[in-house]
Amino acid sequence: MLLRSLGVAVNSITAAGRTRACTSRDRPVTALCASSTIISGRTAPADRPKKGRYLSFDEIAALTDAAEREHMRDLLILALGTGARVGALCDIEGAYVHLDLGVINLMKWGELQSNKRKPIVPISGPMGEVLTRLTAQHGGGYLLRAGGKPLAEGSRNWTQMIHRLVGRAGIDKGLAKGQTGANWYSIRHTFGDFLAGRVPDFAISAVMGHTSITMSERDRLFAGGSPTTEIYKRRQLQPVLDVGEALAADWWPEIIKRSRTLQRG
Repeated sequence: MLLRSLGVAVNSITAAGRTRACTSRDRPVTALCASSTIISGRTAPADRPKKGRYLSFDEIAALTDAAEREHMRDLLILALGTGARVGALCDIEGAYVHLDLGVINLMKWGELQSNKRKPIVPISGPMGEVLTRLTAQHGGGYLLRAGGKPLAEGSRNWTQMIHRLVGRAGIDKGLAKGQTGANWYSIRHTFGDFLAGRVPDFAISAVMGHTSITMSERDRLFAGGSPTTEIYKRRQLQPVLDVGEALAADWWPEIIKRSRTLQRG
């Protein structure tokens, strides 16, 4: 069963060398907690070198203002709202966007799970407007496109894309020699750190792809059903929705008030 009885301790989650049990204190016990195993703790093993530096809200806002092309701005907004890997974001198809539930399923039907897990992520802040526009334009197909062509198809240098954006934003000008600059992982790194202390650890792990959600579990979450089933789905998705609420309350307002582009809408 996806949903265990509320108030009953369920499967332990092992993270960073310690075991922690999910209980009723962690809000509703759901599939995203009960049936999943955290792979590498809150974000990454402590002994692994950081792939990208932390960003400030001012720097994040500068990136949004530097994203002059619509597809790049859309990609950046989705990255900021999900903390997902850029390749997974470019693969998003409209069929996997659930505006009614407030989530995106980043793993397609029939896709094999790799070590880079594709989670279910929340829709928050300006993401809703972006996804509504893109699904209206492209239906169930690829959403992120440049010149009419999906970003997921063909050869794309994601590293070059973010480096150009960082250069236009000017946020790395003051870095010391040898200091790691801003990149896509900087967004993911800052996103995960921001959530720490605002939502339970297992909710962070769920949206960061540090838990494994099987295809059968996803089938049960996104299959059509009665109103009762819809209530069930929302209970299962509660950790993801909690992350979305935290982002809407504290993350996006700080970015938007500093971003001329996002203020214009």
